Amino acid sequence: MDDNENGLWLEKKVADMSQKQTAYENRAFLIAMKKVVQEQNKRSEQLKGEVDGRLWNHEQW
Repeated sequence: MDDNENGLWLEKKVADMSQKQTAYENRAFLIAMKKVVQEQNKRSEQLKGEVDGRLWNHEQW
């Protein structure tokens, strides 16, 4: 399982857990956690793209 799959799996699990919560505080926490996971997934993809771009840019070697 690569990082992207792990991130998507975690996002889905957090979303599932938040839907099953009856207490507002728990649901709010899990919804906020889902947003953090989404942001981390986005940043991870951006960093992978940056690394790939730097590897191909021979002027920065």
